Amino acid sequence: MDQPHLEEDRSSKFSPSKLSVYQNCPRRYQYRYVDKISRRRKTPETVVGLAVHSSFEELYALVSGGKIPTLPELHEIYEREFASEWDETVVEKDGRFARDDWRKVGRDCVELYYQGHQPFSLDRTVAIEKRVGFPIMVDGHEYRIEGFVDRLALAPDGAFEIVDYKTAKSLPNQAHADEDWQLALYELAVRREWPDTKAVRLKWHYVRHGKTLVSVRDDAARAKLLTDASALISAIKRDHVFETRPGPLCDWCEYRDMCPLFADPIRVAALPAAERSKDGGVKLVAGYAEIEERRKRLKDELKTVEAEREKIENDIAEWAQNAGVAVVAGERAQASVTIKDEMHLPTKTGEPEKLIKLEDEVRKTLLWNEVARLDGHALLEGLKSRRWAEPLLVLAKDFADRYGHITHKRTVRLKRRVDDDEA
Repeated sequence: MDQPHLEEDRSSKFSPSKLSVYQNCPRRYQYRYVDKISRRRKTPETVVGLAVHSSFEELYALVSGGKIPTLPELHEIYEREFASEWDETVVEKDGRFARDDWRKVGRDCVELYYQGHQPFSLDRTVAIEKRVGFPIMVDGHEYRIEGFVDRLALAPDGAFEIVDYKTAKSLPNQAHADEDWQLALYELAVRREWPDTKAVRLKWHYVRHGKTLVSVRDDAARAKLLTDASALISAIKRDHVFETRPGPLCDWCEYRDMCPLFADPIRVAALPAAERSKDGGVKLVAGYAEIEERRKRLKDELKTVEAEREKIENDIAEWAQNAGVAVVAGERAQASVTIKDEMHLPTKTGEPEKLIKLEDEVRKTLLWNEVARLDGHALLEGLKSRRWAEPLLVLAKDFADRYGHITHKRTVRLKRRVDDDEA
């Protein structure tokens, strides 16, 4: 249950990854950056990523010094880094793959990159793991956005290239690269540090696939990025709830045992089988599940009754129309029948395309001001689902704060466990 949080965010610096944590789940942001609960969940994927990044860091340090290591030498660097990162704290979610399988994944990444880029002369490395950043004004306060660039390079045409290495199993499309804002924020920092910069290219090396994605942003995109980043920081600073936001990343979250969505299921799963059925919460949910079953049976029965009711209503109306009467008499009751024509306009669920055309036409007339009205539900739903850009979300939040009021509503929903469904 999301309750107002006593602490507020006191950050003065924000990295792209930190902002991304808030976007994905404000509650995880709260645990990590507000409550400062330090946890790092080490997975095979993170070990491979760290080992590959460290290998490339050393590779380009050697290249910058005039030495091009051989592939066996780079393999040796990777093996050393992988061995130092992998330990007993690694959490393996998918038991199908052993340590050596993951070691080979990273080794193949390093080899594929080496074969595709040696002798590493297509650009000149300016910096490796360089900290970059810039100040940003938000609501009258100055903050700083900063982070580390994997590699900053100069291309022969004089353009800066901001390079990021990705060891992900999936390969995103070009649209995803053009929407990514982490490297784009670093571009703003690079342009601040070197004001005479004419061009910047953002490059992602997806080393599992030997594929490089490149994106270039124009002035409008950079201005929008700055506006969005400002709005996101503003939202963080105004947040006192830090709501949970369930999604695919929950499986990898290091705070699952604290999260209101997962803490109790984890606790119950750890109970001995003999004690589980005696647990207070377990007994309450069992009782609730039984009531829900009864409720479902009654709803099914009601559907049958409603269908029978609709049929007999149609029969009565037809009988009355044939008899030319408006009231049909029975022994203990009588049924009045009204027959009239009603106009129905298209709706979002029925004829949505026709509704769009109707709205477009009415919007161009004076009639629009007479029939248009604010859809408060749509405003709150858009705010909750965060389906708008950050500036619109901040605007919607401001309207909601100034004109709305909060009531505490308790909602309980039953979700069947997968193992229970399979039983």
